[in-house]
Amino acid sequence: MKPDGCPTARPFTVAVCTGCTTSAVSSLVPTLAGVIGDCPHGVLVVTRCLLGGLTCATRRREHGVILMLQPCTADRRPIGPAKWIGPVATESDLRAACDWITDGSWHSQTLSPRLRADVNLTRAARRN
Repeated sequence: MKPDGCPTARPFTVAVCTGCTTSAVSSLVPTLAGVIGDCPHGVLVVTRCLLGGLTCATRRREHGVILMLQPCTADRRPIGPAKWIGPVATESDLRAACDWITDGSWHSQTLSPRLRADVNLTRAARRN
């Protein structure tokens, strides 16, 4: 949420990956839907897999859910790079992700290091 208490008016789409885990998704989606629904140009998409079958197959299910935020125009045309968020594994992670989304600045550096999927997925790959 922005300092004035209002969610961002910037258009965006958030996709939730349900390919790797289902238990966390059932509690996460209603919360995300409520938060994103408060944003005038926010759209939530629930999809099977964002990372590809090989990545999903190598992740442990308890690691949490991956989100992808795509900034876009009001008519849904993508602008700028997508932002990967996650894994969202705890209620605290979910609150932090929702706050970051509704803030609307979407700078990777302002996202909790625990939720920087670009870093976390790379780190996991190096351990393999």
